[in-house]
Amino acid sequence: MALLLLSQAVLADETTWYAEKYASGDVPVRVEHLWSKGQLFRSEAVIAGHPIVTIVRADQYIIIDRLSRTGVSIQRSATAIAEQKTHPRPFGNELASIQRAGAEFVRTEEFGGRKCDLYRLTNDQGRREVCATTDDAKLPVLLKIWMRRSNRVVEGRYLNWTNMLPIEDSYFEPDPRIPLTTISYDEYIKRARKDLPLPAPPLYRELLHGSGS
Repeated sequence: MALLLLSQAVLADETTWYAEKYASGDVPVRVEHLWSKGQLFRSEAVIAGHPIVTIVRADQYIIIDRLSRTGVSIQRSATAIAEQKTHPRPFGNELASIQRAGAEFVRTEEFGGRKCDLYRLTNDQGRREVCATTDDAKLPVLLKIWMRRSNRVVEGRYLNWTNMLPIEDSYFEPDPRIPLTTISYDEYIKRARKDLPLPAPPLYRELLHGSGS
């Protein structure tokens, strides 16, 4: 019986990740809880009092408002799907993003009790900084963005990075009791700024459009 129970248990998976992300500065403070398993992704955040769940799986980008019990499933762009396959996890890839854009190494710092390498990218849009752990995982711990046009500053912090979690695939499925409106990517692009009702704006644009959006 013990062997049977063990075989049925959900085992820790090295492809699973969890982190908390805090955004502050010249924007409303937001706290996000992020999970992933391979290419599967889930986040939970509270926006204007509404608990918003985002789920990304295969070609679907799902947004659910658990308070109003409404949801939408948007088809992801082919670019976003292809890009995600090149990353070790669906989130926390800010360092790779600014390195591709030409970011330069600045110095090694200590943040939250661990060393991180600070990289900086400055261009016509402003300045972006990412401090990521010095190990092979390259986990971002501190983000800073200065937007030149608006002179606004946004700071992000990743806390409590954890992996090897026993997460079932079903954790990345939407609540079947909440109806989802399904929309193609092309239709979303056409209607996004007009008459398309969404439970919340897409918080992870790179997972919907790709990093070049």
